[in-house]
Amino acid sequence: MKQEILDLIKQYDSIVIARHKNPDFDAYGSQFGLYYALKNHFPAKRIYKIGDTNPLNRFEEMDNIDQSIQEKSLVLILDTVASQMLDKNIYSHYDKLVLIDHHRNDPDINHDIAYQALDASSCSEIIAELLLDWKIPITKKSARALYIGIIGDTGRFMYNNTTAKTFKITAKIVGKGIDVGEINNEIYIDTQKNKTIKSEFFSLVKYTKNNVAYRKNDIDFIKKYNLTTSYVSRGLVNQMAGMIEVPIWTNFTIDLDTEDIICEIRSREIPVLSVAKKYGGGGHLNACGCTLKSWDEADKLLEDLDKIARSNK
Repeated sequence: MKQEILDLIKQYDSIVIARHKNPDFDAYGSQFGLYYALKNHFPAKRIYKIGDTNPLNRFEEMDNIDQSIQEKSLVLILDTVASQMLDKNIYSHYDKLVLIDHHRNDPDINHDIAYQALDASSCSEIIAELLLDWKIPITKKSARALYIGIIGDTGRFMYNNTTAKTFKITAKIVGKGIDVGEINNEIYIDTQKNKTIKSEFFSLVKYTKNNVAYRKNDIDFIKKYNLTTSYVSRGLVNQMAGMIEVPIWTNFTIDLDTEDIICEIRSREIPVLSVAKKYGGGGHLNACGCTLKSWDEADKLLEDLDKIARSNK
């Protein structure tokens, strides 16, 4: 399957690289890591990167392309195989469509190839391995992007999705000459404002009977600091991590555009993916999410998590 993907890349003069909406560091890292490597190795090809953007974009502006271009292109969708994670225009217009992902979801998008490496720490790890296998040089810009993606999804190698293979691939990326200290400072050094936001967020965390930590972020909290839904939902969920008494934590955030409730679920060891899937979501065993229609539904999901916490005591 790896060779089939490479054959398609060689075949097409127009390639579109996409990823899920509300991108995190891994979505950006895998997208730009592949983009920079292919642009360098195939300078005559027309290669585009598309999708929405947010403050986590530490790379370049996204491309805006006509539908007619996309319909004649090889479209590569990274870091998801789920239609709910994508703008419909991304997976509806293509000549050939390839999915590359590490999440434990079955694809619900029509595709030509779906390459899923469920043991990979991140999509960025998958892209790095593919480039190495294909003998396509990983440039310094590509390495920087892939490193950012890997540390984003592994929590700087602290999460249990980090494997020996993750370190081996990361070592090869770091060997391209990137400044690890500079990157970590760029990504993780915070402002006083952000520290204040995180402090207020944590001060209002609540707990179920069986110590599932949770936070309900309403419109007032988001607008008070002029935040985005993505920042509050994904960016703050792990403020509840690292408490010995808390095996599971979940973050509920209202989407200002749709008024849906975005739910992010995390755990230290207990698998929680089944709960996310029950509510139409997906992800990993210990890091997953879903979209809910009401706060009542959020309360039901919280009850399900509390039952899992109780049964694992």
